[in-house]
Amino acid sequence: MTHKSTRTPHPDTHRRIAGGELIGSREADGTHAWRGIRYARPPVDALRWRAPQPVSAWDGVFHALEHGPMAPQYAGLLAPVPAKLYGRIVGDEDCLSLNVFAPSWPPAAVPASGQRRPVMVWIHGGGNAVGTSASYDAARNYASHDGMLVVTVNYRLGVLGWFCHPALHEADAATPEERSGNFGTLDLIASLCWVRDNIAAFGGDPGCVTIFGESAGGQNVLTLLASPLAAGLFHRAIAQSPVAETFSVHEATERNDSPLESQRTSSHEVAARLWAAAGRALDVDAADQALRAVPATELATWLRSLAPEELLRVFKPGSVGICLSPRPVRDGVVLPRDPLPEVFRRGAWNRVPVILGSNRDEYRTFLADKPEHVRLLFGKLPLLRDRAEYITESDFHSQAWRALHVEEPADAMLAGGHGDVWTYRFDWDEAPAVPLIRPDILLGAAHGMEMAFAFRDTAGELDIFGVNTPFNRAGRRAVAQAMGDAWTSFARTGVPGLSGGAQWQRRTQGAAAETLLIDTPAGGGLRMAAVRQDIASLKELLRLSPHVRSGDSRCRIYARVFLWAPPFAGHGSEEEYAKWGRAFRCSHPASAFRPVTEV
Repeated sequence: MTHKSTRTPHPDTHRRIAGGELIGSREADGTHAWRGIRYARPPVDALRWRAPQPVSAWDGVFHALEHGPMAPQYAGLLAPVPAKLYGRIVGDEDCLSLNVFAPSWPPAAVPASGQRRPVMVWIHGGGNAVGTSASYDAARNYASHDGMLVVTVNYRLGVLGWFCHPALHEADAATPEERSGNFGTLDLIASLCWVRDNIAAFGGDPGCVTIFGESAGGQNVLTLLASPLAAGLFHRAIAQSPVAETFSVHEATERNDSPLESQRTSSHEVAARLWAAAGRALDVDAADQALRAVPATELATWLRSLAPEELLRVFKPGSVGICLSPRPVRDGVVLPRDPLPEVFRRGAWNRVPVILGSNRDEYRTFLADKPEHVRLLFGKLPLLRDRAEYITESDFHSQAWRALHVEEPADAMLAGGHGDVWTYRFDWDEAPAVPLIRPDILLGAAHGMEMAFAFRDTAGELDIFGVNTPFNRAGRRAVAQAMGDAWTSFARTGVPGLSGGAQWQRRTQGAAAETLLIDTPAGGGLRMAAVRQDIASLKELLRLSPHVRSGDSRCRIYARVFLWAPPFAGHGSEEEYAKWGRAFRCSHPASAFRPVTEV
């Protein structure tokens, strides 16, 4: 294993793990870092769409100085590449690597036995389609500030990470795990096995591992909680703004006529798109018919011959490059056959202490660049068309996210007899009130905003949205201390602790269940509040809210939230929309309110 690097190997970072010796670097903050460590063989050629395979031992000393390649994806804000590359396909299939950050111990002083430190394993988000661990080095603050071990992980994404095609099963004599199509999930399980087997060499305690992630990373935390294959590999879990969505084998495999592009990503659909894109059929329908006669071995060989760029080009990217391609499958082996809330309600899951939460203005991240809500000044500066309408619509989207992806799984865990559940809502919204653009309104407490605070990042290393200023520094520090203290105390003990005497109470069942609101002292500080919401009451609120200006507005919001937003698909219908239209004298069909892009 060889690697060119701009970093200098530091002698105090020499370690021996299962595969051989490695050396890392010393960071500017004094911590030690080992980047780009392979935890599985490259999933290329014959290993594409196969379960991750163990890494071979290496000779000499591996210089773990640079991040491994990101998985193939559309470049955007979550890929650390120049903006001029945005929209292009970047990355490499040889992406199964991880990074370790630790306090600066020389080899002879690495903690052993009962002195080993808690470990936190970060799973990046990005719709399971974009992103890379390389963007989250700020997580090393847990090493410098809290004396903990941090691991950040890459895994297969998109069609390379989740693809359940019967031809692969037949041609490959696939294992039950491989028949699931959940290759990205299997990657994450393999990375946790690597942590179990190797983290002690860095001073980490394999018996005290916390998995945590945001967005699709939070979704992956939930699927790891549900997966029987992940049992015993972690001991606490934090899901930040998760998506509690999975697909049945039928949904993952068979074509459908859903009006949502994001729901038409089954393996048969994708194979037909690829066949048509290669010029082997006139259109996707003809390709689907033709493929029924192609032998499994021939089709599998052809699919593996395609470059990643060819595979990704049949998907349409949206916000920050996310293209909603195939996602986790309820196959009965890697994941139970029931939806996640049902799994949690039954109580048959990896029952560890759990933190679940979302951001108050979650959905603004996905609306802030859309032509339905903004016009671009000079082609790049977003100006809101109607602030009041934007705030109202984004509120309903954000509350729907919380209802389905935080409240429902949390309540299901409680109903299944699991009491160690804490929930939060992140409310920090002190972006600068720049005239005309108004980031404070455009973003508010938007999706992804909480990550920097959870990582104790007050230096601006993870200022994704460019909202840090000297004027909001004091408030940012207060929130970062609160979240950092809560996350790390939870990782140590399984109970989140707060500074300043505030108490984060466990979640209870019922409509009065309280959650922790996280904000600056000026915004109300840390406090418990009953903010529980479900879809039925949210629809009733939409019917009656005085903040919705007209019947047309009520119908528009209903259509955009419950019909056209992928995270809430299936919770509205054309029939129900028609009833709303009659009740509120709205003559527009639901299609009139369809956004230009779904994500």
